[in-house]
Amino acid sequence: MLQNEDILRLSHKVAQSGHWYIRLNDNTLFWSEEVFLLHGMSPNATHPTVDNALSFYHPKDRDRVEALINETIETGKPLSFEARIVRVDGDVRWVETLGELKSSPSSNTRYLFGIFRDITENQQQRMHNQRLAWVLENTQELILMTDSNGRINWANSAFETLSGYSLEEARGHKPGDLLQGPETDPQTIAYMRDCVARQQGFSCEVLNYTKGGAYYWLRISCQPEFDSDGKLYGFNSIQTDITQSKQIRLDLEAEINERRRLEEQLRYLATHDELSTLPNRRHFLEQAEKEVERARRHGRPLSLLMIDMDHFKRINDQYGHSTGDEVIQTFAERCQGMLRKSDTAARIGGEEFSVLLPETDNDSGRRMAERLRSLIADEPIKTQAGPIQLTLSIGVSTYRQDSPSVEAMIQEADRRLYEAKDNGRDQVV
Repeated sequence: MLQNEDILRLSHKVAQSGHWYIRLNDNTLFWSEEVFLLHGMSPNATHPTVDNALSFYHPKDRDRVEALINETIETGKPLSFEARIVRVDGDVRWVETLGELKSSPSSNTRYLFGIFRDITENQQQRMHNQRLAWVLENTQELILMTDSNGRINWANSAFETLSGYSLEEARGHKPGDLLQGPETDPQTIAYMRDCVARQQGFSCEVLNYTKGGAYYWLRISCQPEFDSDGKLYGFNSIQTDITQSKQIRLDLEAEINERRRLEEQLRYLATHDELSTLPNRRHFLEQAEKEVERARRHGRPLSLLMIDMDHFKRINDQYGHSTGDEVIQTFAERCQGMLRKSDTAARIGGEEFSVLLPETDNDSGRRMAERLRSLIADEPIKTQAGPIQLTLSIGVSTYRQDSPSVEAMIQEADRRLYEAKDNGRDQVV
């Protein structure tokens, strides 16, 4: 059977501790082998005096330790403290001491008996945890922790400051239910919820709302935490307030989009007439050159119409230019409505228009022109000033090998247009 001494030695070894006592009658100090080793000394060394033992304590802890020992001796109060010692090799270690007074009835001797344990690693871990807790609490980043059901169980002060919710108000709520609002992107919400359901981490940017209804943007990095058995413990997230940078980015994107819109508008205005929205003269001529070249290369027919609104000046003089603008806009709409996708109608002057008809011979071009003339003549144009009767004079030309240029086609159609006007207008020549 193990002796008491063996049991004590084993217990010290398991607990990584040693024992000591002071015989108070003559102030003699005894250290166990483990205590010598904890001080970096040989177990065969001479037992130190009480004063020598106290000298091992760190200068900043020494007076406190001595005062606690004296208090226990004087009052019988149990001894308990943590302090630093400086080993003989200069290494600083944290130790824990527990002790109490003992008396021997037979010899009338009093002892202060205690145990001595190295807690350096525990102390370092505790200090690390304290520093970590301080960082978590005082960082500008929002720290949020949830349980396995995704409900908030802890948040730092940065979260409280930004969101306006205290921890007590937020605890037990799912972050999304508490913080997301009408403008939060549904796809982002669905993505986060899907990751949580799959017990997966995620990173994203999300629009949240404070308790008072103000919006703010966050960049969230969220990771699941599992226990040693692989069971989900909860989710931990670090959230950064990116409201200012996000707003700058959104403003920049809006500015870029506006510039693109203006550039597109400028490109459009460079090729189109703003009033009628039809291509302008420049764009029409460019398109006509392409179609003439195609007709020349493939031997395909091509017709061109030159159109003039009859007595348009009278409309402006009688009803005003705003009414004249209405007439031009309505004509352009009707003209576009009856043309094919391959045809090109353009406004090339005040009341002058031209239409390019690919794959169209002279007879077909004339029929197309007649349809357009009838479409306008048969139905008065509605304006703010009332209905206005409008007629057209149209000249038609067709591409020929002996007159192969755009300019030649336009000149020929223009001559026929004036022939139509000279013959009484409201007709196709």
